[in-house]
Amino acid sequence: MKKIITHVNPDLDAICSVWLIKRFLPGWEEADIGFVMADEKQIDKENEDLLYVDVGLGKLDHHQTSEYLSAARLCWEYIKEMKKDESINSLESQAIERIVKVVTEIDNAHDLNWPEAKNDRFQFYFHNLIDGWRELSLSDMEVVEEGFKMLEAILLNFKNEIRAEEELAKATFFETKWGKGVGLETGNKHFLIFAENRGYQVVFIKNPKNGSVRIHARPDSQVDLTEVYHQVKKLDPQSDWFLHASKKLLLNQASVAQMRPTKLTLSAIMEVLKR
Repeated sequence: MKKIITHVNPDLDAICSVWLIKRFLPGWEEADIGFVMADEKQIDKENEDLLYVDVGLGKLDHHQTSEYLSAARLCWEYIKEMKKDESINSLESQAIERIVKVVTEIDNAHDLNWPEAKNDRFQFYFHNLIDGWRELSLSDMEVVEEGFKMLEAILLNFKNEIRAEEELAKATFFETKWGKGVGLETGNKHFLIFAENRGYQVVFIKNPKNGSVRIHARPDSQVDLTEVYHQVKKLDPQSDWFLHASKKLLLNQASVAQMRPTKLTLSAIMEVLKR
């Protein structure tokens, strides 16, 4: 039986390394996981069914070098080498590269150089939650399992963000009285934040599957969607719309309530926003 061994009290680098091996290295999906003290030297180097990650001073440990590395980086490079005869999904590969980059920054304490590193929002970040899990007396295995769930969610978010980058080239651009706007038929909600972060004052998407619409405006903009709300209700009274108190979110879709999607087309929504 294959087994992956990492150190006790696993940190983000250790958790990510084990996740990468189980998730992407062929034949290791069902591997057991074991934990050893960090000062234990690697054994059974010839055992092909045993991998030490972030511990043991072997090929997937970085503690014997002063190079800017992480075990996650070593594991990902190892996986790519072992899968060289197989194609790696481009979208997934790009997303993994982003995950490994951040994990490496954190493992080398470069996160202390992030802008506003003292801000409370960083306490919501994955690597800080690990300390909380330990304080809650979760076992090493429970910490790893919770970490796996987090990494799967992060992977999905990164893939959607990469899709948003590609989708921007296919979007329709227009001008509003508040500034630049962009609209797109997509079910990818990440496109909204992605486009806002690129400076678009108004962004909207229409889900091609159910026809629902989400309209976002940058929070630092002068946009007020009140009149847009009245116009779309007038044009399509059979649809349901929610105008947020900020007047910068106009939703025809919600995860907390059933709403009738609009019959208005992408072009029709755009014309309202242009006024």
